[in-house]
This record gives sequence, C-alpha cells and structure tokens, in this order.
Amino acid sequence: MTKSIIGIPAEDRIVNGLHRNSVNQADVAAVTTAGGVALPIPTRNPELMANYIALCDGLMFPGGPDIAPRFYGEEPIPELGDTDSLLDESEIQLVKLAVIQGIPILGLCRGMQIINVALGGTVYQDLNQQRNRQTFQHYQKAPMDQGTHSVSVTPETRLESIIGSGDHLVNSHHHEAVKALASGLKLSALAKDGVIECMESEDNDLILAVQWHPEFMFESNEQMASLFRDFLQRVDHHLKEAADQNSGD
Repeated sequence: MTKSIIGIPAEDRIVNGLHRNSVNQADVAAVTTAGGVALPIPTRNPELMANYIALCDGLMFPGGPDIAPRFYGEEPIPELGDTDSLLDESEIQLVKLAVIQGIPILGLCRGMQIINVALGGTVYQDLNQQRNRQTFQHYQKAPMDQGTHSVSVTPETRLESIIGSGDHLVNSHHHEAVKALASGLKLSALAKDGVIECMESEDNDLILAVQWHPEFMFESNEQMASLFRDFLQRVDHHLKEAADQNSGD
C-alpha cells in the first residue's frame, strides 16, 4: 500500500562546520509511526517551494528559531532570538501554496506561528516583554517528554474531537506565541494564562496547529499520538477526494 508523503521543512544548521538541512528525528518518527513517509524539504531557496510541494501529500511545520518580525510588519525587539529569513520565506511560501492547493497542514510550536504569519496573523516576539499580564513558564526546564502546564480545549472544535474535552497537560518550549489570529483560523485551546495553544481552520479541516511539542510525547501519550494519526487521516481523506473527483471528470 502506498503511504502518504509528508513534507517537513528542514532547518539550516551548522554541524562540524558544515551547513546541513536538518529535521529532528522526533518529527520523522511521529509521521512514520502514524503511517506516513517523511520528506525533508531544503529551505535555502524559497523560489523552489512550488517544486517541492508537488511531491507532498501533506505538510508538517516543525519547531525551530524565531520568526523575523518583518514578515508581520514589526521591528525586532532586544529579546528576539535567532532568526532565518530564508527558512521563514520558504515556509510562508509552502503554507500559501498548501492553502491554494488544498493540502492538509499540521503545525508544531514555531510551525503554528509561521502558519499564522503566512496567513496574515501576528506573534509576540517575547511573551514576558510584550504581554500585559502574568505569563507562565512556556520554556520549560523539565524533560521534553513530560508535560508541564495545562491547556483548555475549546468545545466543538476539531481538537476536541481528537484529544477530548477539558484540560490536558502539554510540554512547552517557546518564548514567542500567536498574538492575533489570521483570518480563516479559529482558537482551539488556551493556556491558563491566556496564551493561544491551538488553532485550526474555521471552515474546513486543512489546518490544525499546536503550540506545544507532541512529537516528544506521542510514544507515551495517546492524546498526543492521536494528533498525528488525525493528520494522516486528513491527508488520506483529501487524497481520496481528489482521486474521486478526477475519476468523475
């Protein structure tokens, strides 16, 4: 049986003095365990993203560095971390192309933020500096396979249908976060301090993104594993719809 191809943008990292297109093994394992095939996408050439997306059935946007604030109309503040404009541009192109072509998306941490920016939303460059209220520890000091703070799932959302209602314990490794949601997206979960923890498409099932890192928890947490299974089911559903439409033409 042919498996769905899931594109994962690769971060540029320097290892032993050499530039490498890098995707974390946890991201690959989460996709393959759920039944897909992971395909790393080099991100040094944003103009080539249309060629890469043609190879993919779905896209998963992983964690990574901060987003250059020029992409959402702001100047950098001192607390902004490392950025990579080529990574930003490549991922923004991929999001826009996926939405046009109806390709399902899953976002993780930075992935959620870049999806929001690509569609016209904004992010906090630093939660502690830019929010006018108390913020919890979102860059946890505990091991990443352990949850440290809770999120409250919004009723009657796709997220609720996947992981269940109420509160869930998640891991957290970020200092940026979604500020204003882009048009076409809706809130799916909040942390107790008001930080947006999940967003999804308003009118279809194309986009679901979480602010935490389920790729580090899925092996021992059924709710986190279900996020990746749902993603592959969404991909397979859209492939079947496309095949049915083509057969009817």
